[in-house]
Amino acid sequence: MSPLNDDELNSLLEQAKGESPEPSRAMGARTVRAYEAAVVGRVSWQEYFLRRFSIPWPIGVLAAVLFVLIGALADHGLTRLSTPATNRTSEIRSSRPTAILSFKEFRPVSELSPRVIRRNWR
Repeated sequence: MSPLNDDELNSLLEQAKGESPEPSRAMGARTVRAYEAAVVGRVSWQEYFLRRFSIPWPIGVLAAVLFVLIGALADHGLTRLSTPATNRTSEIRSSRPTAILSFKEFRPVSELSPRVIRRNWR
């Protein structure tokens, strides 16, 4: 192929200026959709709750100890508050007999059979 001179290049440039392509009406919508898919992306609620993240082990141990302490303090506070009122009953004056409920009727489970259900979340 031989190199083009200035006159030939100028004529090609004029042809290109005169025949510029017009964009279609759907091009704007396609461009926005392509941008959202590539850059913005749509995040579903499941991705927020099922996202994996790592916690350094000292922070994890500290959090576990805090949860145990908070649970122990809450249990101690609940048992201390409920102890004086265990045997008290309130009488409702009506013609129907009233039921007296307490935690003395509850017994521990004699046999426990846990069942593991595995699900594939992703």
